[in-house]
Amino acid sequence: MLTNLSVRNFTLVNQLDLSLEAGMTAITGETGAGKSILLDALSLTLGDRADYSRIRKGADRAEVSAKFEIDGSQEATNWLADQELDADGDCLLRRSISSNGKSSAWINGQMVTLSQLRELAEMLISIHSQHEHQALAKATHHRQLLDSFANHSKLLKKVSDTHEQWSSASKQVELLKAKFSEGQERLELLSFQVEEMRSLNVVENEFSDLEVEQKQLANAESILTTLASIVEVLEENENLNLQQGLQQALALLEKLPVKTQILAEAETLLRSSAIQIEEATASIKRDAENTELDPQRLELVEERLSQIFHTSRKYRVKPDALSEFCKDIEAELASLSDPEASLEQATALEKERLDSFLASAKALSKSRNKAAETLVSEVNGHFDPLSMTGAEIRFEIQFKPDQIRSKWGTDEIRLLVRTNPGQDHGSISKIASGGELSRISLAIQVVTARSGQTPTLIFDEVDVGIGGATADTVGSLLQNLGQRAQIICITHLAQVASKAEQQLLVSKKTSADSAESQIWALNNAERIEEIARMLGGANVSDRSRENAREMLQLLDSDAPSSA
Repeated sequence: MLTNLSVRNFTLVNQLDLSLEAGMTAITGETGAGKSILLDALSLTLGDRADYSRIRKGADRAEVSAKFEIDGSQEATNWLADQELDADGDCLLRRSISSNGKSSAWINGQMVTLSQLRELAEMLISIHSQHEHQALAKATHHRQLLDSFANHSKLLKKVSDTHEQWSSASKQVELLKAKFSEGQERLELLSFQVEEMRSLNVVENEFSDLEVEQKQLANAESILTTLASIVEVLEENENLNLQQGLQQALALLEKLPVKTQILAEAETLLRSSAIQIEEATASIKRDAENTELDPQRLELVEERLSQIFHTSRKYRVKPDALSEFCKDIEAELASLSDPEASLEQATALEKERLDSFLASAKALSKSRNKAAETLVSEVNGHFDPLSMTGAEIRFEIQFKPDQIRSKWGTDEIRLLVRTNPGQDHGSISKIASGGELSRISLAIQVVTARSGQTPTLIFDEVDVGIGGATADTVGSLLQNLGQRAQIICITHLAQVASKAEQQLLVSKKTSADSAESQIWALNNAERIEEIARMLGGANVSDRSRENAREMLQLLDSDAPSSA
C-alpha cells in the first residue's frame, strides 16, 4: 500500500508530506483547489511522461517521491529482487524533473529507467479515471478489459509468440512464390554469371597478390639498380664501405690501453651493428638474386589484373570480393535449382506454425469466454443498487480464425448492453446515456479492481454524474473494496466521502502574486464541516452539520461487509 507521498515544487504545491492509511481514503475539496494536481504528481512518480511546465514558478526542479509497503505483494518483491533493487518491507519511488529538460528516476535510491519505474508501478498501484467510461465505446478496450480481468498473460504471450512465428513463415512463403514466378529468368541469369565467374576462377586474395607482383615486375630494373647501390655502400666499395669502416673503428678501440665503461659499451654496440649489417647485406643480395627482368610474366600479370578489374566493374563488386561474390551466387543458384522443393518445405513450415498459432488462439478464446461469464455475472449484480434495474451487459466473443489473425488472437470481441428489461442488447455507445455509461463503467471498475492483485487503487471522480441513494451505494461499494485493498477516492459527493476511514482536504491559498495548494488529514470535527459543505454548499447550516454528523456516525456504527 501507499504509505507516504512527498511533493516539492510541483505546479501549485510548494512542499507536501502526506501520510496515507489502509482502507478507504477520500480526498475532497472545492473545484479548482488542486485535487488533480495531487494525482498528476503521483502519476509522475509512477513513470508518466515529464511535463516540465509543471515545475513551480521560480523553482529549478520539481521532485515527487512515493513510499510503498510491499510485504503483501510477492510479485513486486520478486521483481525488485530480480532487478537487484531489494527493499526491506518498504519501497521508495522517486522522480525528479529539472527546468533544463532533464528527468531522473530512482527505486530504493538506485537510478533506473522510466520503463523499469512503470513496470514496478503497475504491480503497486492502479488509477481508475473518471474518463474511463469513454473507452467503453472502443472495441480494443473491450478486449483489454476482458484480458486484464482474465489475468491470462501467459496465454497472451504464447499467442503473440506463435503469431510472430507464423507471420515470419508466411512472409517467407510469399517471398519464395514471388521468386518462383521469376525463377526461370533469374535461374538463367545466375547460371550465366556462375559460369563466367568459374571461368575467371578468381581465388581469395589473388588480386592483391597480383598487384604486388605487378609493381615488382614493372620496376624490376630500378629495384636491381638500387639494391646494387646499397650493397656497394654496405660491402663492395673498395675505398670505404660500412663493414670496413666498422672493422677499422673496432680495431682502433682494441688498441686503447684503457677503456672506460662508456667506451666498453660503445664497442659492444659497434660489434652488434657489424653483425646486423652483415645480415642485412646478405638479405639484400638474396632479394636481388630473386628479382629478375621478365617482360612476359609482367604481360601475363597485367592481363590477369585487367580481367579481374573488368569483371569487378561489370558486377559492381570490389576486385578482392569477387571470390566471395562467386560463392554467394552459387549458393543462390543452388537454392533456385529446385524451387518447388524450397517452396514446398516453406509451405509445410507455415502450416505447422499456423496450426500452432490457431491452437493457442483457441485456448485464449476459451479462457476469454470463461472470464466473460464471471465478469458479466458480477457486474450485472451491481446494477440494481445503482438504480439501473433490468440493466445487463454481456460479451459477444466470436472465434474467427479465417478473418482475424493478430498477435491478440482471432476473436472479435464486443461489449453489449441493455439498460431496460425486455430491450435487445446493443452497442454500448448507442444505447447508454451519459449517466448510465458512468454507472456501467463504475460497476465494471469495481469488479475488475476487486478481482485484481494491485494493492492500491485510486478512483478519480468515477462517481461523476450520480447522486442520492446511488451515490450512497457507490460509497458502500468503495468502502467494501477497501477491506481488500487500499482505496484512494477523489470525490465531490458527501455520500462517498463519508464512507471513508480517512479524509483529506485539498484547499488553495492565493495572494496577489501566487497561489498554493495544501492538503491535510481531517479530524472528526473538521470532517463534519467538510461533509456539511459538500452537502449544503458554501453556506454551511446547522442542519447540514447534523446530516454530516449522522452520516459519519453511521460509518462508525456499521462495519463494512465484504463484497
